[in-house]
Amino acid sequence: MRPNTGPLILLAATLSRAVSAHDHHGANMNFDTGQPIGAVLKLHILLMTVAFGVLFPVGLVLGLRKSKWHVPVQSVGGVLAIIGFVLGHAHGGRAFKDNAHSKFSWFMLWLLVGQLGAGIYLKLHTEKRFNDVVRPYIRIAHKGMAIAMVVTTYVQMLLGVVAWLGYCYDGYLGQCLAHLIMGSSFLAYGVWLLLLVRLASPWLNSFGRSPELYDSAMIMVWGLFNTFTEHGFIEPAHGWSHKDLQHTSMGVIWFCGGLLSTYMLRKAGPKERSMFPSIILMFTGCAMAAHEQETAFSTKVHFVFGLSLVLAGLTRCIEIMLLTTGLIRSDTKEPNPFQYIPVFFLCHSGVAFMSANAESVTAIGNMGIDIGTFSLGYLSVSFLLFFYAYFMMQLYAELGKRSDKDVALPTAADGTVYQTVGQQDIEMSVGSGAPARAPGDSHVLFDADDDYVNASDSDDGDAIQVRHARASRGSRPSDDIELGSLHSN
Repeated sequence: MRPNTGPLILLAATLSRAVSAHDHHGANMNFDTGQPIGAVLKLHILLMTVAFGVLFPVGLVLGLRKSKWHVPVQSVGGVLAIIGFVLGHAHGGRAFKDNAHSKFSWFMLWLLVGQLGAGIYLKLHTEKRFNDVVRPYIRIAHKGMAIAMVVTTYVQMLLGVVAWLGYCYDGYLGQCLAHLIMGSSFLAYGVWLLLLVRLASPWLNSFGRSPELYDSAMIMVWGLFNTFTEHGFIEPAHGWSHKDLQHTSMGVIWFCGGLLSTYMLRKAGPKERSMFPSIILMFTGCAMAAHEQETAFSTKVHFVFGLSLVLAGLTRCIEIMLLTTGLIRSDTKEPNPFQYIPVFFLCHSGVAFMSANAESVTAIGNMGIDIGTFSLGYLSVSFLLFFYAYFMMQLYAELGKRSDKDVALPTAADGTVYQTVGQQDIEMSVGSGAPARAPGDSHVLFDADDDYVNASDSDDGDAIQVRHARASRGSRPSDDIELGSLHSN
């Protein structure tokens, strides 16, 4: 059975006609019309925020964990996104200049159509002839588009805020892009470290490399890029200002420091760490804290950004020292609370740097807001973004614990014993730590991650705690999970 693509084609044609009749994003429109944001546009913002900011990311996590709620959540998100897209191109009230947000929305639309279309195809379970060959690639594309949508959603929302405020026009494009890209880079760096601290550290260690090797390589490449793009890359440059010199010099130090750290860690294992990436952050923060600006308020804003970077680098150095000396254990299921501190300061430095663009600082300064109120406001935004990232990772972890309890594994005809990570029902020997098997029971699941019961807690030191779990066959070959055999004596 083939998926019916007629509705998708009809939907695309309808949206094209609706948008072609709408001219609120034309190049000849004036942003400063004095008109308020209309109810239709507010509803557009609300629906798109709920769909792309909440439902689709949650649906991605549910899909990765193979939850039954994945399809309903994604379906509701798709409906809200389509309605929001139409409203965004059919609103009245305030008109906007030609902007990247409205243009990028078309890419978001087709990415959404492709992702939902791939999901519908997979849900139909067509595995005959040609479909049997194509299905694995469709599954990879479906997952890839879902992950890409998280990144593109962030970009689109950022562009939406820029369009709403009317920034990045009339000679401000270069510095606006610099602040948004670099700020987003620091924010992404913080989210990456949070992912390692919360979930992905064992996966990354499986590659046999030092965690700082990846940081160092990223810093080196980014420094090389910044060295040649900070002066006259976006807009024509007229001489070298002190800002151009300082921005370019920071690119140079990132490249040189990243090159040194990358070379030192080229053969290092997961247990070998380096503080050089953190030191680079600290020097960058010191330079930005002393970065002179046109106004005193802008200088203070850059000082707050630099201070956040210095604190991120300093606390990261302390974390590495505690890990290498054994004062913080890296083999525990829950990270040490201190490990979240450098992650948060990195996220906050990204938010602070994005807020430090010239137009934003000028507008806030003209409103009479002091640096304390400004800093607390953006600190609140940093807390919200950190909460959002942590919530998604925690949801992934909690769903993993629940799915491990109900996982069904295929049995083998020859009596092979299988193991799966995180299985709750186990059979094990308390006295020796070796897996035990009851007579006549040849299919037992073993959990290597479950907590062993101390033999001293039992009256009989050789007592065996037994919790049997019968293995059953999976419903579909494509649903099998990776297994490893456990050989018993």
